[in-house]
Amino acid sequence: MSDVSRRGFLGASLVWAGMSAVGHTAVSANEKVNVALVGCGGRGRGLAKWFSSLPESQLVALCDPDENRSGQMADQVEKSSGKRPRLVEDFRTLLDGNTIDAIVIATPDHWHTPAAIMACQAGKDVYVEKPCSHNIHEGRQLVNAARKYKRVVQHGTNLRATPVYEKAWKQIQDGAIGKVMMVKAINNQRRALYAHRPDEPVPQGVNYDLWLGPAKKRPFNRNRFHTSWHWTWDFGTGDIGNDGVHQIDIGRWALNLKAPNAVSCSGAKLGSKGDAQETPDTMVVTWEYDDLLYVYEQRDFTPYRMQAHRHDNDNIFYGDKGFMMVDRSGYRIFYKHKRGPAYEQKWQDTPTHYQNFIDCVKSRKSENLLAEIEEGHYSSMLSHLGNISYRTGRRLVFDPKTETFPEDKEANRYLIRDYRDGFELPRI
Repeated sequence: MSDVSRRGFLGASLVWAGMSAVGHTAVSANEKVNVALVGCGGRGRGLAKWFSSLPESQLVALCDPDENRSGQMADQVEKSSGKRPRLVEDFRTLLDGNTIDAIVIATPDHWHTPAAIMACQAGKDVYVEKPCSHNIHEGRQLVNAARKYKRVVQHGTNLRATPVYEKAWKQIQDGAIGKVMMVKAINNQRRALYAHRPDEPVPQGVNYDLWLGPAKKRPFNRNRFHTSWHWTWDFGTGDIGNDGVHQIDIGRWALNLKAPNAVSCSGAKLGSKGDAQETPDTMVVTWEYDDLLYVYEQRDFTPYRMQAHRHDNDNIFYGDKGFMMVDRSGYRIFYKHKRGPAYEQKWQDTPTHYQNFIDCVKSRKSENLLAEIEEGHYSSMLSHLGNISYRTGRRLVFDPKTETFPEDKEANRYLIRDYRDGFELPRI
């Protein structure tokens, strides 16, 4: 591994933790925020676009253990912005000094929290993609790190920047559908299939040991590499953590839900039966709250949108007076014999979520973040709970205060992972 050895991983993180006590110099109102992007895949390309084009930020560094991808992205950024970011293989080399103000993390899931915590310890603010963690323990530790080191940490659930949702929540708060007793989040996708393929040599230009990071050592296989890592437990969290977390976040946000009291899941590989994916393509998860059931439906085999819906994914709120269907382009309310209020506004991705992060980096007001990291932790937690129930095959009682399963030792083992020697989770 170049620049920073595996043996020095934990020691380096502790050094940065000590350095952070000195504090990172705040960006002045007239300065641009210097951003480094870690992870140059599909989501990284979108983030590079925004952080290189916002007037108050500049993308000064790109990092990826695959130099082929970082080089291509540097070409694109230079073409669009006129400035070429420097290229780095190991993100830890970005943590020393004051040249970088914020780290944007778009790595595979298993690197999200370790990289984010190390950035916080080094005095950097963080934008971390969803889900913010690979397991529940990591998520809580990241929240603790943000608090301890006084960092601005935004979660990548960017639908929170869509104006229609706040209009919809106002209808719910005003009692338009009565008391809400069930919420349904829907994740409807057409995902690719992955035929089994043999292991092979590591491609030229890829630092595979660094890419594996906290995960156990295993041979290189393209079914566990770019994009396809989502469907392997060592690196990803399945589609419930990949895309479903957006809809889970929406339903939780509407009613200010936190951790549930119990979870159950029925899941299967139906559309992907027999292929190389480990995670289920079809799931029905139920999270139990004091006076509400929250249901998640996932279908990764569907090439169509929901009947009468405008998007593949949305949320439905069932009240004792009526129900509301809401997606990023509007909401509709239905009663027993008639339709209620409706609102439509064509959705488009905007820089709002990313500008919000830059604004909070400069103001130091984390409370103004659209998706502050503890909100990200709760939405990621619900995704992890669904996966844990699926993997154990049973309903699980959950303690929201301790964030553990008080009655199930096997389930508790999924709250944290085994970290590879030299890539342990940084201590807070």
